[in-house]
Order: sequence, then structure tokens, then C-alpha cells
Amino acid sequence: MHTSTLALSVAALILFFLPGCGKGEIPGGGENETITLEVSTSPIHFAAEGGSKEITVVTNAKSWSVTSSKSWCTVNKGASNFTVTATENKAFAPPEKAILIVAAEGTAKKVTIEVTQDAAVEPEEAYIRPVVDKVIMNYQGGNNGIGIETNVTGWSYRSDQSWCLLEKISDEGINITVDESWTGNIPRQALVTLYGNEGDSLASITVYQDPLPELDLFSSHGNTNIPLPSYGGTIVVTVMTNVTEFTLGYVGEWLQVNKINDTQFTITSTPNNSTQMRPEQEIIVYASTLTRKLWVYEEEAEEASDNDDYDYNDPTGWD
Repeated sequence: MHTSTLALSVAALILFFLPGCGKGEIPGGGENETITLEVSTSPIHFAAEGGSKEITVVTNAKSWSVTSSKSWCTVNKGASNFTVTATENKAFAPPEKAILIVAAEGTAKKVTIEVTQDAAVEPEEAYIRPVVDKVIMNYQGGNNGIGIETNVTGWSYRSDQSWCLLEKISDEGINITVDESWTGNIPRQALVTLYGNEGDSLASITVYQDPLPELDLFSSHGNTNIPLPSYGGTIVVTVMTNVTEFTLGYVGEWLQVNKINDTQFTITSTPNNSTQMRPEQEIIVYASTLTRKLWVYEEEAEEASDNDDYDYNDPTGWD
């Protein structure tokens, strides 16, 4: 055998007996994999009417997050996407730009998306928009400045009652003054009308002056101290007053207080799932210059009598 032939044979045998290195066994795979993060679009723009857009996120990270810097632009995260929603912009100027930040676990890389929105389009027709259409004064009178949005320069105004005085602050506001006390038993009212340059009525504000207030409360559970069961429940409280409207004040933890009409509101207690009694709660009812307070407390759960020989752990018979 020639020397060259022998050398080739030996080399072939060495290669035959070397351990194989398959594609799935390449060193460096798996644990050292680089975290990736890709987002489908940037930037985002909405019309003044608002709307929603769905954005796709591609990542191999265990988890990821998305946040928005502005309240008019909200995000709702899904498994591999998120929805961006813009509320309607009614202002005649664009809102401040929102910034979305998408981040993934295991990497410092972040994707930033700018979100913008158009301003509302000013109507071609003349308009006047007071920021409120109702003003309530107490029996002593008072002063109230009302902001005005308008595209009319030089608009005018009129009150149909002599006791309701008006002063135009600028094209963007009007001052309403009641400088006399009201001695009647029910609210009196005046109508303030705002006119355009052509003399046409474009808006109105109703002004109420309340009488000396009266206020009483009534419920089937009491008028001052109200017990509610620990398992939850709802009661209706009737408000008896001679003023235009009442308002409610409540800051607490285990009640929900809701005004349901001009004379009633509800108090709802959530179930108590703990073994501790919850603290007494205070609700305030406002009627012009008067206030009334309700204290709501939790009733103790009824316990079995010490003389009761029924075994409540074994409801099949007596012990």
C-alpha cells in the first residue's frame, strides 16, 4: 500500500470515531438568548373625534408593559398587543402630546411612541357656550363669574329679572350678581339670555336664588344614626328641603352614597368579610347654607344564645 493511501485511510477512521455535534447542541443557545422587543407602529395620530388603534408587540421576554403619560390617551394591554384609545377632544386646540413607553423584562431597551390628536373644528355658525347653564345663589345673594366659549365678538346679554344683575367681563366671561336677600319660601329664578351679533338668542343661563333653607332627613332606619347589617344592604333616605337642590359629601371605606333624584339618595353597605367590626361612617347632606350629618354604623352579627343547646356544627340533631 502506498504511503498516501494509508494516510487517507487513517484520517477517515479518525473522523468516523469522532463524536457528532448536532444542530441542537450548539453551545451558547438557550439561557444566554438575547431579549428582543419590537412594536408594530410609531407614531400614532388621532382625529378630534378620538378612537382606538391596536398595536402589536413582538418579544421573547417573560413579560412586558406599556404606560401612557396623559389621561386623554389610555392603553389596554393584551397578550401580544395593546389598544390605544383617545377620548374625544372638544377643545379648539390639540391636547398635549402623550408618550407611550413599552418595556420588556430582562432588557433595558424601551420603545417610545408619540401620540397626538387634532383640535376640535370650530363650527362655522355663530355659537356661545357658557361653562354652566345653571347658577344657584343662597338667600343672602352673592356673585358668580361664568366662563364663556364663543366665536362671536361683541355678544350681548339680558336678564329677565331686575334682582339678577349682569356685567360682561370680556368676550370670554360674564359676572352674575344678586345683591339683595330673598325672603320668600321657595326658590326664585331669573333667565339670562346671551345674544349674537344678529340679535339671535344663542345660549341661556338659569339663575336661582334659594330662600332661607330648611332641611330634614327621613329613612326607615332612622334620621341620624343608621344601622346597616354586616352582610350588606341598601336603604333610601328622603331629603325634605325648600332649596333648589341638595348635595352629598362622603369620604369613607365601606359605603356607597348615590343621589337618585331631587329628593332621595341611597346608602349601600358592602359585605364585611372580616371578623372585625368596621368603623362608623359619616355622610353629610348640604342644602344651601344648612348641613345635616348621618352616622352609619355596622350592626353586630347575631350570635347563638348561650342557653341554646342546638349544635350548629351538626345540623342533623340536638347535642
